[in-house]
Amino acid sequence: MPNIYDYTDYRLFLKEYYEEQKKNKPYFSYQYLADHCKFRSKSFIYKVIKGEKALTVESALKIGKFMKLKKQDLDYFEAIIHFTNAKSSSEKEYHFKKIQNMSFGTHSAIMRQNQYEYFNHWYNPVIRELVTILDWKNDYTLLANSITPPITVWDAKRSVKLLLDLEMIRIDESGNYYQADKSITTGNDVVHLAIHNYQRQTIARAVEAIDLFERDKREISTLTVSISENGAKQLKQEIARFRKQIVSLVSDDVEPDRIYQINLQAFPMHQPKKDTK
Repeated sequence: MPNIYDYTDYRLFLKEYYEEQKKNKPYFSYQYLADHCKFRSKSFIYKVIKGEKALTVESALKIGKFMKLKKQDLDYFEAIIHFTNAKSSSEKEYHFKKIQNMSFGTHSAIMRQNQYEYFNHWYNPVIRELVTILDWKNDYTLLANSITPPITVWDAKRSVKLLLDLEMIRIDESGNYYQADKSITTGNDVVHLAIHNYQRQTIARAVEAIDLFERDKREISTLTVSISENGAKQLKQEIARFRKQIVSLVSDDVEPDRIYQINLQAFPMHQPKKDTK
C-alpha cells in the first residue's frame, strides 16, 4: 500500500491505492470497494478521485477500516481530508501545519516544508537569480544588501541553504553558483498555498516600488474596464501569451545584471449576481 505520509492530497492517495490494488488483485473494483465500505453507490470513490465529490471524515473512517489503517495513520488521513477540502488559504495553512507536525521527521515532510518555504518568502526566487549574476564571493552581507528592499544576513544564508537543499542552485568546481533546472514537485495543494502567500508578498513589493523608484526605473500602470464574460476569457489568454513572450525575451537576454519583479494582474471589481454564487 502507498505510504500515506507521502501525500497531502487524499484524492491522489486513493487513486494510487486503487491502482495498486487493481494491479495485484484482478477482482478488485469500485463495486468491491463500495460493498466492503458499505457505500450506496459503486461510483462514489471514483467520483471522489475525479474531484466530483468530496470525501468526508465519516467516509474516510470506513475506507480506513477497510485498509486496516492504524490509529496514527487514520488520524493523518483525516488531516489531509481537511487540508484538501479547505476553501480559504488561512484554513489550508492551519491544516498544513497539522500535517507537517504529524509527519515530522519523514523525508516527505522535510521536502514538503522546503518546497513550501521556497514560495513562502518573496526573496527566495530573487536570491536564486542574484547568486548567479552578482560577484558576491559568499559575502552574505553584500548579498542581503543587494536586494531591494534589503533582507537580513540570516535570511540570505537561510535562502541559499534552502536553494542548495532543493537543488535549484549548485556550486561548480570554481566555487561559482549556477542555476539547476529543477522544478518544485510537491503536491499541488501545497504549491498553491505557498504561491498564494508569495503573490501577496510580491504585490506588497509592487506597492513599495511606487515610492522607491523613479518612473523611468519601473512600469506600473492601471486600467479599469467594463468587459463581457467572453472578453474576460480572451483577456486572460492575452495575458498568458504576453507572459510567454516575457519568458522568451528573458531566456534570450545575454549577461543580465539586474533583477525585476513582474506582476500581471487582472481581477473583477464587479460581477453579475450569477457569477457571485
